[in-house]
Amino acid sequence: MTNNNRRYGGRLIYHARDAEGALEVVETHGVRALHFGTSPKQSAMSLDEPRRLELAYARAMLSGLLFVPRPSRVLILGLGGGTLAKFILDHYAECRVDAVERRPAVVSIARDYFGLPSDDRLAVHVGEATDFVSRCLPKAYDLVLVDAYDHQGMDGSINAEAFFRDCAGSINGDGVLTINLWGTHAVALRTSNQLLRLCFPGRCMRLAVPNRGNVIGLGLGENFQSVTPSAYAATACALDVELGMEMSYFLRNLRVL
Repeated sequence: MTNNNRRYGGRLIYHARDAEGALEVVETHGVRALHFGTSPKQSAMSLDEPRRLELAYARAMLSGLLFVPRPSRVLILGLGGGTLAKFILDHYAECRVDAVERRPAVVSIARDYFGLPSDDRLAVHVGEATDFVSRCLPKAYDLVLVDAYDHQGMDGSINAEAFFRDCAGSINGDGVLTINLWGTHAVALRTSNQLLRLCFPGRCMRLAVPNRGNVIGLGLGENFQSVTPSAYAATACALDVELGMEMSYFLRNLRVL
């Protein structure tokens, strides 16, 4: 259902509800954003540059590429507008992507309003992220990206030991987990940091997104015996150019947990 009302300082171009609540698409100054009934943007896309990652936190989610710069299998838990999936498909021609989203309406919005392509390399699964990762083959992925939020914040089933252990088991020895943590909720963030240390001992980091409440957690596979971010400076410089984003900045701001 479309609606021309104003919302969150922009023009509401789509509004609907499903069992979990509101779904809204809003355009503001040339940027189209997905909202779940509240002002925080779940995904955003520049209408002039639809292939660029608009949101700083989305770009920071790809900081795991510093450690696995040529992924061939990627799992995305929480599709949103599909901007991460679209970016990976654009930049890695040989990469295959599994994306999991529990709300069917969100998948439709990603395709209809954010340009998520129909591509043989992309498989979109409707279901719970926790169920999918608990059943996936061990060491199946080079990169796992977790961005599982609703209108209230981080889903409780995500910030749990079973989920973190399943994610650790889903990446191969040279793989990386990156997860969007609830940086503005002190208790949830403390729990997430503890879980990263437990499930990725000596192999975890955090990245605070500048001027945002997001904190990105990273957990590295078993083949990383220790974490020395400065050793990846040359990779970061190459990715700055290749991907057109601030990878060197992210590298400088990574902190070992």
